[in-house]
Amino acid sequence: MEGLLRFLEFILLLIANIAIGTLGFIPSLLITPINLDRFGLIGGSALSISGEMIGALFGFWLYRYGAKHIPDAWQQRSWFRFFRNQSPVSVWWAVLGLRILPFVPSSAVTAGAALTRISAPAFFAASSLGKLPAVAIEIAVAFGLVLWLPRSLLYSALGMCLVILLLIALIRKRNPTKNASQ
Repeated sequence: MEGLLRFLEFILLLIANIAIGTLGFIPSLLITPINLDRFGLIGGSALSISGEMIGALFGFWLYRYGAKHIPDAWQQRSWFRFFRNQSPVSVWWAVLGLRILPFVPSSAVTAGAALTRISAPAFFAASSLGKLPAVAIEIAVAFGLVLWLPRSLLYSALGMCLVILLLIALIRKRNPTKNASQ
């Protein structure tokens, strides 16, 4: 029975990691310490890496689906045509390079790539290779937090960060005109 519960916990965390990777705007650093705390360095790292890679691919498919439904007026804009005119090889290298940079928003890279002619497998390869260094650093930081902080403090801090992010999102949603001018 304990093995089944452990397996279910792993699957639920994998789904959560994939969802965070798909959304691309929730920092995965909020779940990586939980992965490491629950499944150790190897299992937790596997969860984090898998979630980042599979989530990015799901996000790519969602953005690609959405890009097919963009109104014609938007498709005539210069930035849209710029992305559409890039060769798949150029996009591959751009995705790889932008993924290596630690503070480039994941959702922006994924959305930009989805507007191009790059194939899903090519995007997956470039995105996954580019994410490895950043995920490795994230795992190292998160593992340090797991070793250094008591479990109750770690989970409280992660929960507080999540609540703060949700509050910021709600405030921005309620005041879209105020935030657009900032």
